[in-house]
Amino acid sequence: MANELQSLSDIFQNRLFRIPDYQRGYAWQQPQLVDFWDDLTNLQQDRFHYTGLLSLKPLKKEETVSWGEDRWLLQNGYKPFYIVDGQQRITTFVILLNEILHFVKGLKGNEEKPDKDIFLKYESLENITAKYISRKRPPKCMVITYLFGYEADNPSAAYMRYKIFDEPHAGTVYESYYTKNLKQAREFFADNIKALYEESDDGMKAVDFLYRKLTQQLMFNVHEIGDDYDVFVAFETMNNRGKKLTNLELLKNRLIYLTTLYDRAA
Repeated sequence: MANELQSLSDIFQNRLFRIPDYQRGYAWQQPQLVDFWDDLTNLQQDRFHYTGLLSLKPLKKEETVSWGEDRWLLQNGYKPFYIVDGQQRITTFVILLNEILHFVKGLKGNEEKPDKDIFLKYESLENITAKYISRKRPPKCMVITYLFGYEADNPSAAYMRYKIFDEPHAGTVYESYYTKNLKQAREFFADNIKALYEESDDGMKAVDFLYRKLTQQLMFNVHEIGDDYDVFVAFETMNNRGKKLTNLELLKNRLIYLTTLYDRAA
C-alpha cells in the first residue's frame, strides 16, 4: 500500500486508470474550474501545491477483462487501477493537458509539423501524449488506448474519446449532464490558455511554465486501497467529504455493491 506525495509526472508512470461504473461522472462546473485555474496560475516557480487525496484500487488482470483491446498495455508492464477518490481532479488535469497540447499544435508554424518535432519544456508532444494521454499499439498503431478514461459502458467513455480527445468517429455520441460538464471544462481551458498566451510578454514561455506546474508542482497524496478494504463504502465516505453525492448516485453505488455480494454468495 502506497501513501506518499506524488506529482502528476510520478502518478502517470506505467499506470492505466479507469473510472469504475459505481462512480458518478464529471461533476465540476465553473466555480471549481475557476478555483483550479487560479491555484495553478498563481503558483510560483519554486513552490508546490497540495492538490488533495488520490485513492487508487489496484486491480488483478482478471478484473480487467471488460477493458478489451486496452489490455495490451498490461502486457507491456502497465498496472491497472480504479480511481476511487480524486476523479474530478484527475479528469480536470487530463482535459487541461490535452487542451495545452491542442493549443501548441495549432500555433503558427506548428500546424504541419509532426508531434515529434513540437516541444514543450524540452519534451516533444509525441512523448507527452504517450505519457499522459494515449498510446498506440504497435506495429500498425490501429488501436488507441487512453491512459485515463471511463469503463466502456459509461456514456462519458465515448464522449471523452471522441469529443475531448478528438478521435475520429462516425457514430453517435450520447450526451448527459456529466458530458456537458466535460464540454464546459474543455471550453473553459481552451479560452484561458489562449488568453494566457496572448496576454503574456512571452506567450510560449507562459504556456511552457503552465505545463511544468501542471505536471510537476501539483502534489497528490496517493493512497492504494488494499483488497481487505470495502471500496464501495470508501467511495461513499470519501465523496461525502467533498461535493455531496445525489440520492440517485448513492442508490446506484449501493445497488452495484449488493450485486457483488450476490455474486459472492452464488
